[in-house]
Amino acid sequence: MSKTREECNNSMRLESYDLCTFARQLYEINAEEIYESITRAEAVMPRKIFAAGCGDSYCAALAAQEAFRKLTGLPMFGTQAIDVSRCMDGEDFDNILFYGISSRGMTSRVVEAAKRVNEISKKAKTFAIVNFLVENSQLEAECDGSLHIKMPVFECGEYTEHAPCQRSYFSTTFTLMLLAIRIGELRGNYSSAQADEYRESMMQYAEKFTKELLEPMDLRMWELAQRWNDFSSFEVVGSGPDEATTWFVAAKFVEAFGDCACFDTPDNWLRVNANAKDPEKIGTVVILDKDNGALEETVAAIEKMIEFGRPVIVFTDAEEDIIPDGAEVFRLPSPEYHWAKPLMQYCPIGFLCGYIKEMRGVPFYRRGDAEHAAMRVNFGDVISNQPLRVIE
Repeated sequence: MSKTREECNNSMRLESYDLCTFARQLYEINAEEIYESITRAEAVMPRKIFAAGCGDSYCAALAAQEAFRKLTGLPMFGTQAIDVSRCMDGEDFDNILFYGISSRGMTSRVVEAAKRVNEISKKAKTFAIVNFLVENSQLEAECDGSLHIKMPVFECGEYTEHAPCQRSYFSTTFTLMLLAIRIGELRGNYSSAQADEYRESMMQYAEKFTKELLEPMDLRMWELAQRWNDFSSFEVVGSGPDEATTWFVAAKFVEAFGDCACFDTPDNWLRVNANAKDPEKIGTVVILDKDNGALEETVAAIEKMIEFGRPVIVFTDAEEDIIPDGAEVFRLPSPEYHWAKPLMQYCPIGFLCGYIKEMRGVPFYRRGDAEHAAMRVNFGDVISNQPLRVIE
């Protein structure tokens, strides 16, 4: 017997609703520490900025890249930790600010990245950004300073299962953007009043995602989940300013119920993934920023997806009439400043993934899954407690 919508309520769905009020709460309890985490001397010292992490932490760094570049006037690279720790030239790290991001400060590759920057750079300042206070945090021990993101209480009632992290992703992205605003202010790029206006605009952007806006989307996602529950592979397509959201949404499919998901650009999709067999069984989500320079190419890709029989969802702030008929369009609000858009672009995905997970009766992250547990036993902890190497 199939489950009702009420029986499929879940913490991932509730996180999507929570984001509207979460931003201001997050700001109120963290603003002072963020302001004080960097001095004027540290803000004017660097010639470029790096932020690095793994998984969602990497994605948050990528999402904040435009904010740093616009507000600080400096080259900023949101990158994967292993690129910093193993691949980049050591000279890249001279005169930089480095932010290492790890929820518990224990991710080995992030620790390794901070260690490498500290040991081989001529002049650098390293900071850890963490969500939880952990004893013997390797990342905090390695960095010159640390910033703890305090999290507002999540009012989720009985639905306490740890969901694929929309709130923690938002909190890290939001914190990085606040740091970008602060650094730009300290560098004299704009007034304190303008900095305050930037901060307020970010919170107002999140507050546009009201219950009244989201409830119809939630109901539509429930209907879509009835069909998408039968799919076993998913794709998320987007490019340029939408890259971080594209990556993040693909990750949620995997984390929510364990199916395969990939992400790609619309241009590359037309050349490669358009050839995938059984297109009617591949759930496809397109992220489309109305200001994206690749808007026309993305619309062309959507047209082909529909033509091939793909089931397509589009998250966009563009006018619906530019989207080909046959796609399920979820029209989202726009922020005052373009660089803030990644904060909320993904919001409705929690409805779809949460419902499918509950319909299948599986745990988030495959917790308790016997096959998954056996993999952990056989391969160990592949995230933390790994050997650290410093590449000269």
